Amino acid sequence: MQQIQQNQLPITPAQIIDILIRRRWIIVIPLCITLTVGLYLALTSPRTYMAETSILVQAQTVPGNYVKSIVSSGISSRISTISQQIMSMSNLEKIIDQFGLFEEEGAKDMYLEDKIEAMRKRIKVTLSSARSGADAFTISYKGSDPDKVMRITNTLTSFFMDENLKLREAQAIGTSEFLDAELEKTRKKLVDREEQLSSYRAKNMGGLPDELDSNLRTLDRLQLQLTDKQAMLRDAKNAINTLSAQIAQASKMGSQGMDDQFDFSDFGEEVGMGGEDEATLAEAEKRLDAMLLRYTRQHPDVRRLEAVIEKLRAKIEAAQAQEAAETLEPLETENLDVVEPGMNFAVMQQKTQLAQMNREIQALNAEIKSIQEKMVVYQKRVEDTPKKEQDLLSLKRDYANIQSVFNSLLDRKLEAELSVNMEKKQKGEQFRILDHARIPEKPISPDVRKMLVFSLAAGLGVAGGIIFLLEVLDFSIRRDEDIEKLGLLVLASIPPLKNPGDRLKKRLEMIFLSLAATYALVMLAAFIVLNDKGLDRVVNFIKSFING
Repeated sequence: MQQIQQNQLPITPAQIIDILIRRRWIIVIPLCITLTVGLYLALTSPRTYMAETSILVQAQTVPGNYVKSIVSSGISSRISTISQQIMSMSNLEKIIDQFGLFEEEGAKDMYLEDKIEAMRKRIKVTLSSARSGADAFTISYKGSDPDKVMRITNTLTSFFMDENLKLREAQAIGTSEFLDAELEKTRKKLVDREEQLSSYRAKNMGGLPDELDSNLRTLDRLQLQLTDKQAMLRDAKNAINTLSAQIAQASKMGSQGMDDQFDFSDFGEEVGMGGEDEATLAEAEKRLDAMLLRYTRQHPDVRRLEAVIEKLRAKIEAAQAQEAAETLEPLETENLDVVEPGMNFAVMQQKTQLAQMNREIQALNAEIKSIQEKMVVYQKRVEDTPKKEQDLLSLKRDYANIQSVFNSLLDRKLEAELSVNMEKKQKGEQFRILDHARIPEKPISPDVRKMLVFSLAAGLGVAGGIIFLLEVLDFSIRRDEDIEKLGLLVLASIPPLKNPGDRLKKRLEMIFLSLAATYALVMLAAFIVLNDKGLDRVVNFIKSFING
């Protein structure tokens, strides 16, 4: 027997057909069973319906080159964000309570978390391919009640639309508020830098870099003034030395005789006796005027009276010089500024001139000191100019940078305000419903077409497996070729012998086979009708036929 199995020839198509005919019952019976089971499951399985809404992402109506949107998030990220909000426990719990979901038998005892999780599995948001360059997505919901499925899908769609508007407006307002805060911070920094710059300018007024040329010119002018004053001081000191020597020499010579004295007898005791000099001088000048009416200036009395007048004038000037000299340092020469009665008239004039020159020297020294102090100030300004220039440049650079940031933020703030107004007026990017959810007529589950394919595949698979096992385990010889493979000579073959009862048996077999085949065809036709007409229509037709 093992030799026969080892020497079997490859199976030909004719042999396969012979096997299928011979094992026809093994094919028909499993096929009828699987088709029956599949049809039963198709008719009795819970039906699941799905409603779907298509939404188009419509671009903003205002051109982007006029008003730029500040909502930078992409459509995919925005849909993901809104989907998370839709899938939140609080939102799904509201929908469950609103539509009375999970109220059927067996679902009432479910935990809320399980209901929420089952609800999440029923909702699906899919970003579809772009239509005419615009993005689009779909929202779908699956359930057992077609009406509830449609209403829940529309509710989810409305929630999606509202949340998109809220999200865009919130993003725009949030951006605007952020820019407001940053703008205020930058404005304070800008004001602070302005105050620092103004304070620095006020504090260093006169020593700023743009005043360098003026300071240099002033310094040159002061240097010229100092040179002139020092030259005048030297000349004055030389004149004082010369005059002091003259006074000292004149003092040594003593009295000049009676011609140099003045006789005061004509004026009583007023001159030289402590009288009022100014009154005496006035009286002498009147008498001189009267004498000039009678005499010439060469007359001895006229000349003598003129000498008296000159002495009186010198005495008055000496008295005034002495009063001023009391507040000054004494001269190197002793008693040069003291006017004594009967003093030589020339010496008295020299002392008066010496006092005047001392006052001029003191004034020159004060002016030189003032000029030198001013020169120190201006020299300090010139020396500090490079450092102040660096400080000022640093302040100006900081101010310019902050001002640039401020202007940039201000421009963005204005754009943000326009964008916020655009979002509030719903002129920005929006969701527009293309296809509203409708009551689904055909369930998506059970899928009749898939169940038909599965039933046929299962029946044929089971039948094929059984036939294969039977053929493998069947060692009977049915062909002449099988005997020839054994190396035996075939002398004659006996055809199958037919008994009288075989004809009836074969006829009954054909009848049952026809019935089985007809049943399988009916099941197949039922699947086709269910797939074409829909489960609900067929079931309703059957119910009405049974009840009617």
